[in-house]
Amino acid sequence: MSEKLSDAEMSMVLDTFMYLDYKEAPDGATLNEILLSLKEHPDYGGGGVHYGEYTVVEKAALNETVGNLVISCQSTNMGYDAGTAACTFTSPDQSCIYIAYRGTGDGEWPDNGIGMTSISSTQQESALSYFEEVVEAMELNEHQRLIVTGHSKGGNKAQFVTMESRYHGLIDACYSVDGQGFSEQAIEEWKGRYGEEGYERRRDKLYGLHGENDYVSVLGNSIIPKEHIRYIRTPVEKNNFAGYHDIKYMFAALTYDVGAGGIVTIFNGRKNEDVAGQGALGRYASVLSAGVMDLLPEKRDGCASVIMQIMEASKGEKKGINGEKVTWSDLGDFTFQGLPLIAQSLLQEKEGISFLESFFNKKAALRGLSEPIILQVNSKKLQKQAIEFKTTVVRVKELATEIRDMAEAIPLYMKGSSTLYHRLKLSALEIEKLGEKLRRAAQLKETMAEKYRYWDEQTQIKG
Repeated sequence: MSEKLSDAEMSMVLDTFMYLDYKEAPDGATLNEILLSLKEHPDYGGGGVHYGEYTVVEKAALNETVGNLVISCQSTNMGYDAGTAACTFTSPDQSCIYIAYRGTGDGEWPDNGIGMTSISSTQQESALSYFEEVVEAMELNEHQRLIVTGHSKGGNKAQFVTMESRYHGLIDACYSVDGQGFSEQAIEEWKGRYGEEGYERRRDKLYGLHGENDYVSVLGNSIIPKEHIRYIRTPVEKNNFAGYHDIKYMFAALTYDVGAGGIVTIFNGRKNEDVAGQGALGRYASVLSAGVMDLLPEKRDGCASVIMQIMEASKGEKKGINGEKVTWSDLGDFTFQGLPLIAQSLLQEKEGISFLESFFNKKAALRGLSEPIILQVNSKKLQKQAIEFKTTVVRVKELATEIRDMAEAIPLYMKGSSTLYHRLKLSALEIEKLGEKLRRAAQLKETMAEKYRYWDEQTQIKG
């Protein structure tokens, strides 16, 4: 029997699958069946454009809980536009359902900007429509575990659905991976509609899984409780800026390949460990986003429109999926408000200066190696390791005592001139220092075990 993955990690794997952008999968197929059909495809298992995402999902699907999930309710088969891009995944016994939204699709970048300045956007409303149609078509009920998830704009949509849907009570948790926040108008609308208690009850179902240097999750106003946010190690070569927001790098490792003569990236089927907080780029992006959100709403709207349209233009699109276009007024806002804000945050804010230093220093990593790393390990294993460390500490103390006894057993007339006596005493001291380090490590592992035990209780798969 394969180890059960947490809902959080399952969500991340399915969000990665969404980027395969494979629309020919038949409803009712398992993930393993889909992967097998793509094994020789030049774009997927054959090493092409989606090879990284394919590798992550293929390795994850070795776990039968993942591989046996059944795909259904693909948005492309239900009449939704290319931007919506959603699928439903169901466990074989139908006890657990995942609804996953892909990140920003064709023409959706301008819609992202609208979501930062308005109560809702067209694509958010489309995501809500999809969710409620699936709930009704599949006749989902409170006896099933329902998870909503998505990466980037997909994470924003998953949050929006959780906050908006009349079927909110059926949702057990929402996992937003690098998903951005909302406008203050949207937040005030929800508080006014549900009351403070109802608003908090809905947002308590939100969980954030963010790359350490992600620059999208910081956009807008986050409504995810801070204690529900985790940062994940995302190793990326510095020249791959897009990689800091690419979900597959949360499953990646950098290694030196002798044959290739340099650093190469490999992809795994399990997410990387958590880290203590944001890296240099993530911290700078947070400062810049806060500055943008502090602008007057009409100025912020113009800046956001230009930035998002630039992102869309980089993909070859001249306008948004819903016909959004940049106006001369938007360009003016970006020129006189946005550009100075970017320059000021880079050159005057400590986060911006730190980011520039780490980015241009070839020996420095954007993640900030001076920060502690929290390894994600099974809490029971951590507790077991803590006990083993404590046992070792006792043995180390006994060994130090034995060495001291040996030193003291040396005849008095030899102690002053014998180097053996002094070496034994020094060895006992060094061993005691090692024992103290082990004791502190045991305490740290116990603390970590307790934190992960709490998180596992919040996210484990029931049934």
